[in-house]
Amino acid sequence: MSNTAQSPKQVIPIFFTFDENYVVPAIVTVFSLLYHAEASHDYELYVLHPGLSAKAQRELQRVVGRFPQASLHFHDTSNDPIAQECPSKSHFSKEIYFKLCAPELFPQHDRVLCSDVDVVFLGDVSQVFAAYPEENFYYAGVDTILPTTRAALYQSFSPEAQDLLSREINAGFLLFNLKALRHDQMQATWTEFYKSNYARLPFPEQDCMAICAGHSVRYFPMYYSVSNSYYKVDPHATSFYEHCQSLPTDDAERRRIFSDALAHPIQLHYIGAAKPWNAFGVSRQRIWFKYLWMSGATGYYLQVLPKIFRQRLRRYSLSRFFHKLKARLLGK
Repeated sequence: MSNTAQSPKQVIPIFFTFDENYVVPAIVTVFSLLYHAEASHDYELYVLHPGLSAKAQRELQRVVGRFPQASLHFHDTSNDPIAQECPSKSHFSKEIYFKLCAPELFPQHDRVLCSDVDVVFLGDVSQVFAAYPEENFYYAGVDTILPTTRAALYQSFSPEAQDLLSREINAGFLLFNLKALRHDQMQATWTEFYKSNYARLPFPEQDCMAICAGHSVRYFPMYYSVSNSYYKVDPHATSFYEHCQSLPTDDAERRRIFSDALAHPIQLHYIGAAKPWNAFGVSRQRIWFKYLWMSGATGYYLQVLPKIFRQRLRRYSLSRFFHKLKARLLGK
């Protein structure tokens, strides 16, 4: 028998914030994340929620239970006063606020990853968890890649704030340096700004983070968060965002990396209000349905589909929706 002690596995904590309306996409997100996860690590998953039903929690536990290196923990946030005061906005649920509370919610960790649940993972995220090991920064992620007209939304902000917003990190996949955030008491800064300015923040938590802490961020390679909208452009001819930091400045090299990221994304992010589970014609929709099927949650999806239908697809008849859904599930 060998006396060589095995090194303890690295623990990678990841949290998600969503309500009952996002349980099905959360199942797809969590399954795809763990399906591609490196088996040599342990993954601690946390769900911050405003009172998920017991059935929803069982469905999520069922999926996570298929992966021996993963655990799932639920944290009810329904009594938080700021979250209650700042309601849902556009297609953003009020639970996005809790991204700003990570330093206090996870005192046992120095770092934590955070992901939206309108995503599918197509690769492992463990390497990025250890990014920038010796650097003092607040958070890291992928920034804006293609040109945007969002600057027009921020005319009421100061020039300094507008400059920070022009360089903000997309909030779909983030690494929080909790140690640095706690040292500088950034959670209090974030939450107070969020509460005071919520009404004029188009992308609430993302804008808040950028204005208050955008001077101390780091950038991931683009393939860690690829928007499904990127597949609608010609990678050989498209223009790039002038402030983009997740791609190199050399034009030939950034086009090569852009094309490679489209071909091999770690995370595929379905942006906007039209999602693969509530609309048709969504770019890269088949990938989402593939992982829904693999997760074993297709039956659960069909159970909650009428509620999803009522929320998003009032212009379609229910019979027409089911007909199209069946064709997509069967790959026709």
